[in-house]
Amino acid sequence: MKPLTRPALIAAVRGALEPRPSVHCLWEGGSTCFARADQWSDVDLQCEVDDDQVAATFAAVEEALRAVAVIDLCFAVPEPAWHGHSQRFYRFANAEPWLQLDFCVMKRSSANKFNEPDVHGPAGVLFDRSGLFGKNVVRTDREAFESKLRARLEALRVRFALFQVLVEKETWRGNAIDAHYFYQSLTLGPLVELLRIRHDPIRHNWGNRYLHRTLPRPEAERLQRLMYVATPAEIPAKRTEAAAWFDALFAELTARPRLIPPASPPVSD
Repeated sequence: MKPLTRPALIAAVRGALEPRPSVHCLWEGGSTCFARADQWSDVDLQCEVDDDQVAATFAAVEEALRAVAVIDLCFAVPEPAWHGHSQRFYRFANAEPWLQLDFCVMKRSSANKFNEPDVHGPAGVLFDRSGLFGKNVVRTDREAFESKLRARLEALRVRFALFQVLVEKETWRGNAIDAHYFYQSLTLGPLVELLRIRHDPIRHNWGNRYLHRTLPRPEAERLQRLMYVATPAEIPAKRTEAAAWFDALFAELTARPRLIPPASPPVSD
């Protein structure tokens, strides 16, 4: 079997699903939506189907894949998944290991179909018979999101102040593994979220993903230096610096009149 390519992988899935009346929409998500796909990107495909056709949809896709690829690993995400949908990952023997398929099947009755371009970027729609990315696209309620972020800021402030002692006491005890874990999760985790609120508020809860593209270079380099700890002895000083940065960011953000900018007005002809 010849080597699998990205276009051939996408074409196989589309060819299997577009003729099926039970499949209403198929689109590509992930890095493609942000124009960030490169030679190491996988393929993220999602589809909307009739509620009773989830298993049949996976079966149709896997049959089509076997015509162009050798599936050597398949991981079905245990359900219920965090997003409420059915999802499988595929690796292929006749492709580079990074050319995997991340395939998510969403019931038509389900909410939260990732059809929010403000959050997930403009989808690469392959076909859309249900108007999921047309008349049914979801726009962010920016006023509600602003209130949510204000509440989140206060929760982060309290959590940060309360739990820094966990990093410190595990350092005092000489428990380097625990100290490092708490430093990463309880010190740097909240700091990262504040940085995201500052620079990418709608995706404030995306953690460390895409930070090298989201943050200005000086902030990314500073955060990278804080993230890498060569020895346990470095943790106290780095935790102190991170805490000072957190406090400064919190003060700056709470003083802002808005955390999320208003939507851009439509462009007139």
